[in-house]
Parts: sequence; C-alpha cells; structure tokens
Amino acid sequence: MKYISILLFALLILSGCASKRYVKKALKYENTGLYTDAAEQYYNSLVANAKNIDAKLGLQRTGQLVLDDKIDHFKAQYQNGTPKEAVYAYRSAESYFMKLKAVGVNLILSEEQKTYYKEVEDIYLNKLYQDASKALSLEEFVSSEKLFSEILSINKSYKDAQSKWVTAKYEPEYRKGNSLMQSQMYRSAYGVFNQIIAQVGTYKDCHELRSGALKLAKVTISISPFKASYSAYKPQAEQIELKVANGINAIKSPFYEVVTNKSFESDPFKKAYEYDRTKGFTNRVSSKATLTGVVQKYAKYNGRLGKTEKHAYLKRTEEYVDEETKVKKTRTVYDKVKYYEYRLERKVMLSMKFSMNRTDKNELVISDVFNEEEVDKLYYAEFEGDYKQLVPGTWKYMSKESDGDRVYDNSAAIENLRKMFKARKTAKSLTELENILLDSCTKSIVVQIENYKPEN
Repeated sequence: MKYISILLFALLILSGCASKRYVKKALKYENTGLYTDAAEQYYNSLVANAKNIDAKLGLQRTGQLVLDDKIDHFKAQYQNGTPKEAVYAYRSAESYFMKLKAVGVNLILSEEQKTYYKEVEDIYLNKLYQDASKALSLEEFVSSEKLFSEILSINKSYKDAQSKWVTAKYEPEYRKGNSLMQSQMYRSAYGVFNQIIAQVGTYKDCHELRSGALKLAKVTISISPFKASYSAYKPQAEQIELKVANGINAIKSPFYEVVTNKSFESDPFKKAYEYDRTKGFTNRVSSKATLTGVVQKYAKYNGRLGKTEKHAYLKRTEEYVDEETKVKKTRTVYDKVKYYEYRLERKVMLSMKFSMNRTDKNELVISDVFNEEEVDKLYYAEFEGDYKQLVPGTWKYMSKESDGDRVYDNSAAIENLRKMFKARKTAKSLTELENILLDSCTKSIVVQIENYKPEN
C-alpha cells in the first residue's frame, strides 16, 4: 500500500509538471496570435491537470476564438446555400464546444445559430431521405444503406430512417438466406439467419426460417450398440458407446443430436429415441446417420517391477595425521556401496473400428480405426542411506581394489544419478490408463463427427 501511495504521488507531480509545460507553450502561441495552437496546448494542460487555473482561463479566451471561427464558417456555408457543408460545419463547432465543456470550460454558442442549424439540417436530411428512399425502392441496397447511415449519424430519430436502414442493411442477407434454403444449403442458411437475428433482433420471419434451416441441417445420429470381437471386450465397448454419446451432445454446435435405440437393428424404419440434453431420451424421431463401432482388440499388461543392483560410492571426508609432518589434515574418501534401480512398464492397448453412414443418402461419411496404447513407465532408484552423498562409479569387488574401479565425481554425473532417486515411484493403475485410452478413443470419434459439416 505504501508503494502504491508513493507511485500515485509521483504521477501527480509529473502530471503537474506536464501541465505547466503546456501552459508555457500555449502562452508563446497566444502572444504571436496563433490562438488555435494555443487553445490546443491549454486543452492538453487541463487534461494533465484539471486544477490548473491559468490553463482554464487561457482556454476560455482562445477556445472562444476558435469556436467563433467555426461558427463563421458555418454562417458562410449557410449563406452560400450549401446545406451539407453547413451541417458539417456546425457539427464541427458543436463537437468542439462539447470537447471543451468536458474539461470544465463553457464557451458561448448562441441559440440563434442553433435555430439556423435546425433549418439547414432539415433541408439536408430531407434531401438525403428522398435519395435513400429512392435507392431502396430500386433495391440499390448498398447505396441506400450508406445514405440512411448518414441520416442516423446526424439525427437518430429522423422519421423512419432507422427501420429503412435495417431493410437496406439486412434485406440482401435475408434474400441470400432464402436462396441458400432453395439450394438446400441449410447449414449456411442457418448461419445467415442467425447472424441477422444476432445483429438486429427481429427481421421479417428470420426466426422461423432459422428454426427450419436448423431442423433440415441437423445431423441426427443413431448410435447402434457398439460391438466387441470377443465377449471379454464388451465392457469397454459399452463404456466407449456411452462416452461417445455424451461427447457428441457436448459439441458446441446445434447441428448434431444423438438419438439411440437399443433395438435399432430390428427397426425397419430406422427410428430412434431422441436424446435431449436435459430430459434424456424422449420421443421417437428419424435419424439421418447411424454410428457403429467394434472393439477389435483390447489388452492390458500390469507389468512386473524389475530390480537391478547397481554400484556407486559414498563420498565422505575424514581426518588423518600426515606421517611426515605429523599435522592433521582432511581428505575425501569414496566408500563402495550398493543401490538398486527399479523399472516397470504398464500399458493398455485398444483397437477399435468405427464408421458413420448417412442412412438417408446411403453414403458412408466416416470410416476409421483407432489403434493406440497408453503406457506408463517407471524408472527410479533407492538407497538405504543419504542418496545426496552418492557419487556414480563402477567397482568389481566390495572388499578390495580393482583396476576397473572408477569414480565419476563431476556435477553432471552426480545430477543424473540424483534424478533417479527423485523420480516418480508410483505407477498409474490399469484403471487410470484404461480411462485415458477410452477418452482418447472417444475424442477421436467425436472430432471426426464434429468435422463432418454437411449442408443438409
């Protein structure tokens, strides 16, 4: 909190200094008659520090001169009989007036000029409205929309410009959507109608057309009970079937719906119960597509923990008396020790064939095989003492020296050895591996269905 207060105080000082600099620049401009530039600098000064009195007084003086120039320009355009130029000249003056008012400087803008503006605004908007309406009647939608947009930018409530702008803007899209419907491109049509509704709320019968397009574009999927090449694989087949049904219904798209019927294969009408995400299975509906799957292979290996004896050295320091100097000294000693390395590989394998057929078109749209395995490997070491004192190396005999004995007392070798003792020592269970693999298989199936984007 203390540092925030210091920071705020520093920013206050800096803004005050900046405000004073702007005033100095403004005074130079003002003294040379450049009151437009001076007004801008006074304005910047007030933005930096709203309490700067010199800046406020300076902006009151010079700002009024700038505003008067803008009003003079408006008068000239008014007298010349150029409504458009007069309208935008006055709007520029009014915008400047409001800009300065926002920093506490109130200029004088006479009511008389406002009256003149209303007069010329009405003339100009009436001309725009006539042109825009004519363009709309001729179905020149781009031109009409541009003209109505200009009217609304000047006066948002002018006559029925808002409703006519909506027509000019969205009628082309509306017609495009209808054309797509006639071409049986229902998914694209849904997107068009949905975009119109999102932007304008209601336009003609867009809501009904969107609903109709969705109904015709939606891929209703009947999941035939997943099979297993061996009865032992049946539990996995059932789990994947359920996961896939939930996965499809979790797709963030309105174009996919799961329907299912356990007696589907005996149903000659290819009917199924509709799956509602909140109500479960409800009324019987016709499905457009049938999803089938067969677990061809499922195997799991628990693995066996392997244990291997390894050799290393325990590093320590000892004191000794030098035989020649009789002085106590210290030296590093490497004692031969044993530690053990453990290895385990546990895995689950799954091979599943799946396909989706459009029954309404007699068309195979998805056909693939998921063939993967989920593996967990352990590789770690254990030592009865303090492993941090171990140094890697090799030796042949515990009780005597050998020419093949080696000590690798370097940081890289020691760090690699220590990683073995820090490694994970608990393997994932077969159940965990199975769940991961089944989820992966489910994702593979669902993604392919999501990537299937037919128009009807």
